[in-house]
Amino acid sequence: MCDTFAFFSKTNKQNSFFAKNSDRDPGEPQIIELVHNARQNFKTDFLSEKLSKYTDGPLIKLKEIFNQFEHPYAAFISRPLWIWGAEMGINEKGVSIGNEAVFSKQKLIKNGLLGMDILRLALHNSANADEAAKFIINLLEKYGQGGNGSYSGTLKYHNSFLIKDSNKAIVLESSGKNWAKKDVSNFASISNTYTLTNDYHAASKQLDGKNLKKELESKFYTFFAQGNFRKNYTNEQIKNQDKNLNQVFLTLRSHINTENKLSKGMKSICVHPGTLVKSETTSSMVIDYRADKQIMWHTSSPNPCVSIYKPAILSDNNQYFSLFQSTKESEEYFIENRKISAYFLKYNKFFNEKIKTLRDNLELEFQNIIYTDIETKTEKQLIDDCKLCYQKETEYKSTIKKLIETKNA
Repeated sequence: MCDTFAFFSKTNKQNSFFAKNSDRDPGEPQIIELVHNARQNFKTDFLSEKLSKYTDGPLIKLKEIFNQFEHPYAAFISRPLWIWGAEMGINEKGVSIGNEAVFSKQKLIKNGLLGMDILRLALHNSANADEAAKFIINLLEKYGQGGNGSYSGTLKYHNSFLIKDSNKAIVLESSGKNWAKKDVSNFASISNTYTLTNDYHAASKQLDGKNLKKELESKFYTFFAQGNFRKNYTNEQIKNQDKNLNQVFLTLRSHINTENKLSKGMKSICVHPGTLVKSETTSSMVIDYRADKQIMWHTSSPNPCVSIYKPAILSDNNQYFSLFQSTKESEEYFIENRKISAYFLKYNKFFNEKIKTLRDNLELEFQNIIYTDIETKTEKQLIDDCKLCYQKETEYKSTIKKLIETKNA
């Protein structure tokens, strides 16, 4: 279960945002990974954990079709370690994509592609949003979608995609091999519910003229996922299109209550496991489009409400991102961050009283480092700025550990 949204600023036409919380099974590792050469990466042993639900299913189909494509574009992705595909990401051309599980009355394709694999294939093979939509449509029509996307249980679903580049966004919703899409120039929000009714701009023959939400959606599964509730909330948050980066972070951290107190269940954007549905925000990502530059902000940690967003840019010269080019190092980084966030959830009062202000001030410092004179900064300068932010994150973690030691003394 997830939430994805995008919007274009009304006040600055060159500024826009893409954002997603990835909600997965609690305890599932999800790493940030920078992949320059998808072909070479695919030849490696990229699965840290091999689950037969994937290796004996969707991965077989992926291997069958992988070499049909050139995969020319590098991508920053956020992916579960047992899957090749991604929950969200951005490629070197500035195309960002997030997907959502949606629940249709129609059957899934038995040997279809997993939605996350479709998403990553599109990132590595699309130069703009239109190309990405066309690429995904081609995959859906040829191979369909299917497979179990749950780490610890069973979750089989159809997919809704939100695709964005610097100029436009596209909502692409699907059922089996069928699809409908809507071009967006202002704002869009998707969740675990069909968003499109009959307001799409193009559709496959079987869906053309139909009200997708009314005729396709399984009300039973959608009710438990609470997708309508969360989609309506994020829609309200972004519809005026004038939020800044901090306000985007606040939306992704929201528990949708007056005091924004930690709450459990699916009626939050920052999700914590509830009684009926065991789901947790495992990773969070924001893409800030600034004219010809894209700054990726990520938690590489569960629970954005107690985590910190760090900046990154996609570049061939990202030697400081060796962390994200090694699956082992990226997993270790995630696990370290997860331990910190778990502690802050357990001792939430301590976080609010002693840590939150430090966290918020450091994020503001990161932003000051990155955005001061950003219009004239070279790629190398941005890389050095990001380097500095990660050094400061290390200092922040040292401070946290000392405060925890003092608390426990």
